[in-house]
Amino acid sequence: MPQNAKSAMLHIIEGNPNNKTKAELSRRKNNEERLKVSANNIDPPSWLNTGAKKEFLRITELFKPTEVLTEADINVLAIYCDTLMDYKSYNTQIKKHGRFPKGRVNPAIREKQKTADLLNKYANQLGLTPSARASMAIGMKDSDNDNDDDF
Repeated sequence: MPQNAKSAMLHIIEGNPNNKTKAELSRRKNNEERLKVSANNIDPPSWLNTGAKKEFLRITELFKPTEVLTEADINVLAIYCDTLMDYKSYNTQIKKHGRFPKGRVNPAIREKQKTADLLNKYANQLGLTPSARASMAIGMKDSDNDNDDDF
């Protein structure tokens, strides 16, 4: 399976294991800067239900100081929140009907497991897990050295 792309800064922090030239890293850093997306209007989509909207707003408020989430992340975050509501719904169904209604495994158990896998995938993409945040922290600039030229 191919590795995910790493930012130019992450290459530098790791000691440039792929032996990219300074020109390649500089070009990549400039391109990454050009691709930055605004974080000014991160609002929940209208199609989310009330519970999912609450979760969407909770997460965006938590991440506001980090400037990690942008307008480009709205749909992924919305899908995460919607999937979380599905997970809670399956959990409620299992509690209501039991694990083995009529002597058979409750189908909501399988759906809950699938949904948990999806939640984990989206949570990692959005930086909602400790390991995802740790990976993101590796590539962050020091606030004291923001004006330093690494190239």
